[in-house]
Amino acid sequence: MNKLMAAIGILSIIFVTGVIEADDVFEYKKAISVSGLSSDEEVSVNPEEKNLLEGLIPELEMQYVDTEMVKGHKVEVYQEYEVYRNEANEVIKKIPTDNYEFLEYWK
Repeated sequence: MNKLMAAIGILSIIFVTGVIEADDVFEYKKAISVSGLSSDEEVSVNPEEKNLLEGLIPELEMQYVDTEMVKGHKVEVYQEYEVYRNEANEVIKKIPTDNYEFLEYWK
């Protein structure tokens, strides 16, 4: 009986800790603000570029955006880009998406 009570107690502590930590992560994501596009990320459309991209399949890549301090923790922000490359593996076009990843370092 004592082993059962100890196991229930440990599982309860793990569950409560998980709920508290998950709430903190959601709160941190809301606190991080990401600025708009920089000048090198602006997208311009011209017909010649459209023809170049027709046969290419974009690759998704995450690129570093910023590092911020949120509630005493270091948080790195990465943004996803669609990257179009030619046969020589040169980047033809890079289009930012609305997807962001947040990497948090605890002190």
